[in-house]
Amino acid sequence: MELRYLEIFVKVVEKKSFSLAAEDLSLTQPTISIHIKSLEQELGVKLLDRLGRSVVPTRAGELLFGY
Repeated sequence: MELRYLEIFVKVVEKKSFSLAAEDLSLTQPTISIHIKSLEQELGVKLLDRLGRSVVPTRAGELLFGY
């Protein structure tokens, strides 16, 4: 697991947005999406629910964010 993926995950949860997290991290929104998808695949769980333009962590996402 790449530490960078976890950093990106934390920023997305904090900002509740892929695009705002991308701005803060100087990355593109598609790059953020790819990294989150890779992290979800590696862990085998869905971490974020995408609700239109807003993002909220799933129960698994809340547990990971707590660490």
